[in-house]
Amino acid sequence: MARDVESAALLDASTSEATSDRRTKCFSFARVGSAALTLALGVAACAGQALNERSRSESGRLASGLGEAAIVGTSVEKTLRSASCVWRLERAEAENARCDPMGTDVVVVPSLRAVYVDVTKAASESIRKRLTDAFQATWTDEKYVLKSSGLGRSTTASLPDEVLDTYKFFTFVRNPSERFLSGYRQAFCRSMCQGCERGMSPTRPPTIEQTIDLLEILRSKASGSVEFCSHRRGESMRDRDFLTNPWLDEHLESIIYRLSGVTKRGTHTPIHFIGRVETLNEDWGRLMDELGVDTNHPARAPLEHVEHECSIAGREEFLSAQSALFYSHLLKGKRAPTKGELFEPVRVMYDREGNPVEIPTPSVKLGAYVNRLKALYEDDFRCLGYAS
Repeated sequence: MARDVESAALLDASTSEATSDRRTKCFSFARVGSAALTLALGVAACAGQALNERSRSESGRLASGLGEAAIVGTSVEKTLRSASCVWRLERAEAENARCDPMGTDVVVVPSLRAVYVDVTKAASESIRKRLTDAFQATWTDEKYVLKSSGLGRSTTASLPDEVLDTYKFFTFVRNPSERFLSGYRQAFCRSMCQGCERGMSPTRPPTIEQTIDLLEILRSKASGSVEFCSHRRGESMRDRDFLTNPWLDEHLESIIYRLSGVTKRGTHTPIHFIGRVETLNEDWGRLMDELGVDTNHPARAPLEHVEHECSIAGREEFLSAQSALFYSHLLKGKRAPTKGELFEPVRVMYDREGNPVEIPTPSVKLGAYVNRLKALYEDDFRCLGYAS
């Protein structure tokens, strides 16, 4: 919680004015190697198009709202139903229909007549474990698994009508900046790090700043091109390519995007209850009350939210260094250092087939990275009680 409050102070103190002479920055992506290879991300992607004019003009007014006074509590569900947030949910729903028709992961809990909608990097592992231990509910329940996904999990797209019509849907959310950092660490801590630059010891992921650059590019392409997501409608999750994912990795998806996972009806699920990682056990108890769980039930025991370190020692050293820069530089509106083994940007990333793709060198021509981060996750800040 102390780190969350620190993030709030840094975000609030950062400069967020949009300058009138901001110039659009276009990144040309080219495969390294044979000219016969098709460009993974198209001929060019303009990061300036990643956010619409409304996002740009309003990004300076975004605040993280992590202090106790900014926690909305039970009113967050009401905020999510406001006209502005319904519009944002529907926009994300349309993108999900194009890019992620297999839906968002869920855990169906028949004994409670409830469904947990999984939001990555928001105590989801702790919540899933508790649902398994206390109610024998898992996302691998054969009755609800989406078999076409290839991963053997239940998703919003696999839910039957009875569940959609009569079950209570709940989720937990987290401060968007903290969640982004946690997602960055998990996305790039893999034994076979898809996207990491090879030939380095250990394989090097992009820096924090480069990851924001990449997200801006991919968000622009996902919103501006129907064809961009057409390849993602295959039979298996394994058909998907790291560098042609609208959010780069599922752990970097916005919360609103996760909550807009499509059902078989082509709409997103309802959300009846939203808890927060910042008040995890208080909200968990409130959820148990609403679901009618007995006061002495073991499910009510406190949950533990744990941030895992990367088990790859050399990779953890790099990710920890980048995490420190997130607080000491990025959230303060300062450029991160680019010299030194733990700070140097990578030159390329790799697609699913292992082909190298050139990626941008970090630049602040589009503004401070803290403001661009807030603009990328504007929906979450505004609709989940983290905006002032």
